[in-house]
This record gives sequence, structure tokens and C-alpha cells, in this order.
Amino acid sequence: MSNDNHNDNHNDKVHVFEDEKKILLDHNYDGIRELDHPLPRWWVVTFWVTIIFSVPYYMAHTFFGAESIKEELASDMKEISQLKQSTGGGDGFDLEEYNAYVATLGENKSGKKVYKRKCAACHGVAGEGGVGPNLADNFWMHGNGSEATIFETINNGIPDKGMEAWATKLSKEKRYAVLKVLMDFKGTNPEGAKAPQGSEFK
Repeated sequence: MSNDNHNDNHNDKVHVFEDEKKILLDHNYDGIRELDHPLPRWWVVTFWVTIIFSVPYYMAHTFFGAESIKEELASDMKEISQLKQSTGGGDGFDLEEYNAYVATLGENKSGKKVYKRKCAACHGVAGEGGVGPNLADNFWMHGNGSEATIFETINNGIPDKGMEAWATKLSKEKRYAVLKVLMDFKGTNPEGAKAPQGSEFK
């Protein structure tokens, strides 16, 4: 049997309803015919709205310096940190409390454990620095290297640099324990330490 006869036999078996004749496409795939069903109106409207929206969105972010999602997040986190500071946070640094707690730490295994899990990836196992700054010299980008300013940085983080705020994620005791680890790092200048950044405070 020829291909022509084969196709004709297939075409003879195609049944087209009256309401489908207007949307029947003039395509024939081995006897298979297609119907040109229109897309739902809501889908078409959404499609065109998306295209229309993309034009000013592209212009704003490409030519007019609109904030990216990451920049908006950093800005919001900074605002939250400032709000915490303005309200006192109810969790500020107390030198006497810190010294009393440090006196009970012994080898400070708690602080070393938290530091290793939360901080070492950016600041190095010995505080030598990496993605984050060196914590083992006398140079500081934020604060002056005192217990109070380091604790403030631990609490509020540095959102625009990607450092988390730990005030709501770690207990005050654990933050004090980590602070003791950082104070022990100061001046040790471990091998492979990152170059100094910020201002020197002795």
C-alpha cells in the first residue's frame, strides 16, 4: 500500500465536530490533526503584564541603580540592628557580668565549640582571617577591639558584609564564651594571618 493511500485511510478516520472546524489547524502528522485552542484569558493577561512590567524593571536595575534583593535585605537588616541599638536590646554588655562568667569558663570549651561552628568558616580556626577579617592582630574595622565593641558586633552582626546578628540565635552565655575566645586570639598573629584591616588599637 502506498503512503498516499495510507494517509488517506487515516484522514478518513478523523472525525471533526462542527464546533471544532474553526480551530482545526491545517497540519497533518501521520493522520494526527491539531486543534488551535486559545489560551485562557487570565494566562494571556498575566503574560503581557509580565512583559510590560519587565521593561521599567530592567531599566531601573540596569541604568538607574535600583537596589537588588540582596541590597534591600542588607538595608533592612541594618535598620533592624540600629533599632535594636536604639532600644538598648535588653541584652547589652556588662563588664562585671562578663568577667564573672569568664572566671567560671575553665578551658572555655563552649566558646571554642561555638566559634568553630559559627565563626571559623569566615575568620579562620585560629582567628587568622579568611573571607572575614583577621581577629588575631590589633587592627579593627568595627569598634576599637574592646570587649564591649566586639560583643556589640557579635550581637548585631555586620549585615552589609554578610555577618549574621547572633543576639537572637545564641544565648548571652555562649556569646560571652565566644567573646573570650576572640579576646584570647588578640595579638597571637598565627601563621598565614590575613593582612591587617581597619585601624590599630593597642
